[in-house]
Formats: sequence, structure tokens, C-alpha cells
Amino acid sequence: SLDDAARPKGVTSSLVVSRALTNNYSTLHGGAIATIVDVVGTLAILGRDPLRPGISVEMNQSFCSAAAEGDRLEIHGSVLRLGKTLAFTEVTIRTGAAAKLVATGRHTKMFTAVRDPSHH
Repeated sequence: SLDDAARPKGVTSSLVVSRALTNNYSTLHGGAIATIVDVVGTLAILGRDPLRPGISVEMNQSFCSAAAEGDRLEIHGSVLRLGKTLAFTEVTIRTGAAAKLVATGRHTKMFTAVRDPSHH
């Protein structure tokens, strides 16, 4: 599970790589990295504005090095810009005493107008 500490300047989390999160090489799967970027980027936005999670419009990841099953990940997400209609976040994932960079990702989210439920 993720242990989250939301702060105005971002969110920090830690996660131990379990077997369920690994690929055929017993290292952290790229899909798990994408999910971490999605979730932690959104949490960083919610730390600034708890009523606007937004809708994903673009996301990318750079896979820099492997994290093995059992490694503890240190994750940091920050808001690069929070505007009226768009938010831009950045997430870094590191592991080990040397804080080896495992991956980075960016996530762009859009905020839509709140619909009035009385108008169909």
C-alpha cells in the first residue's frame, strides 16, 4: 500500500515492490510505474485543491533503471503548474540508500466545468 503525506509542495509516498507489481524479469513493471505516476500526480493536485482531481489528458514516463521485487520505492509528486483548466505534475521514483532514479513521469490533467444535474 502507499503511505501518503500530502503537502502543498507535493506528496511523498513509499511502496515496496511486491511480486504482483513485477514483470517477467522480477522487476517493477512499466504499467505499475504508469499507475504510480497517475495516482501520485493526482494526489499532488488534490493536496493543493481537494475538490479538483481532474481528467487525464496526457501522461508519459521515462524508465531510467530497474527496481527489483522487495525494493522500497521512495516516490515524490509535485505540481508544476495549477491553472483554471489544466494542471501539470511531475513524479519521481527512487530506490535504495543512494536514491537511484528508477523512473520519472509527467501527467497533465484537465478540469471541466461542473455540470448542473438538473440539466440533462
